[in-house]
Amino acid sequence: MFKTIVNWKLEDDIGQMTGYYIADPAVEESIEGLFQVQDRYFYLDQPTYVVKPLGTGSPKLLMKEAFVRLADDLRDLGYLPKLSHEVDRYLITLVRAPPRTPPVYRRNLILLGVTAATIYLDGYLRSNNPILTEILMPGTSAFINAFYFTLSILAVFGLHEIGHKAVSTLRGIEASMPYFIPAPPGMGGTFGAVITQKEPPTNRDALFDLGFSGPLIGFLVTVVVAVVGLKLSYIVPLEETMTWMAMFPDVRLQQIPFPLLIRMISDALIQVPDGMVLILHPVAFAAWVGSLVTFINLIPAWQLDGGHISRALLGGPYHKIMSIVGVVMLLVSGYYIMAVMIAFFMMRSGGDDGGPLDDISPLSHSRKLMVIAYLAMMALTLVALFPF
Repeated sequence: MFKTIVNWKLEDDIGQMTGYYIADPAVEESIEGLFQVQDRYFYLDQPTYVVKPLGTGSPKLLMKEAFVRLADDLRDLGYLPKLSHEVDRYLITLVRAPPRTPPVYRRNLILLGVTAATIYLDGYLRSNNPILTEILMPGTSAFINAFYFTLSILAVFGLHEIGHKAVSTLRGIEASMPYFIPAPPGMGGTFGAVITQKEPPTNRDALFDLGFSGPLIGFLVTVVVAVVGLKLSYIVPLEETMTWMAMFPDVRLQQIPFPLLIRMISDALIQVPDGMVLILHPVAFAAWVGSLVTFINLIPAWQLDGGHISRALLGGPYHKIMSIVGVVMLLVSGYYIMAVMIAFFMMRSGGDDGGPLDDISPLSHSRKLMVIAYLAMMALTLVALFPF
């Protein structure tokens, strides 16, 4: 609850009241220093201010710049402002900011250790087959290849989340370190990683940066892993693979759909002539997993990274429509379980992710141009599990 503080301001000798405080004086001084306050009152026990921007120019641009400064100022004072627009006036509502807590990394480290173990086991099971250990890589232990696979997967997932963490830190928002999620062997050994934030982004620019940063870093790391992995991979005659499977009946070489990114890197680094096949090194397979995960994260649905990007670009109502489109994209691409999960969480939340503190100010022009990079990354990392 807010403590009401009333401060009488005397305009002349007759004691006429010209203003009063309904929140901490330091808070109101920050608001008055950045906006023209036309009225103030409590609404549902929350201090609310009717404001206008100071200066000349575009009102939305002036409000956007002033609100960013206000959010930074009030965050230090323990408050969060919320900007809204009603008819022809702007409203700023104050809420208490969540208390800062000292970081505790024990749970993060435990999950990291468990996830590293499940990824390593997954990599070992993929590497411990006679085609690799006896024919293609007779001098390399399966334990070593599993180690390389683990490093590659952790780099893609971990640096993806570190990108989110870095943006949160730069924006002054308290965020956790990544929580890795282990998965059974055969599924890559992990379901990925997440970070948690205690407060919404300041505006659509911050929301876009939060959503775009993780996939961008993950994409770049995937490119590096793909280059290294494809350099370590093998080109062999198709007939020879048939012979190997006859020699080792328990081993089956499976054809997997390559995303455009890996096909382009493969064409640039190595040529696969007709009648030959490419057998991926475990590191190259980690790049395939990285592409798949990046594509899923870029789907413009709910609270996926792509959902944050579409929310920042289009706003709340259109974001709900794009979330439905995103679920359809998952279904068409063959990600049935993921589509059902996203649809379930969307229905539980009503499709609303809350939005930024300032959901009025438009996305900057530079970030609108970056949507081209977003679409390009989605196209390059598309791993279609269902052919279409």
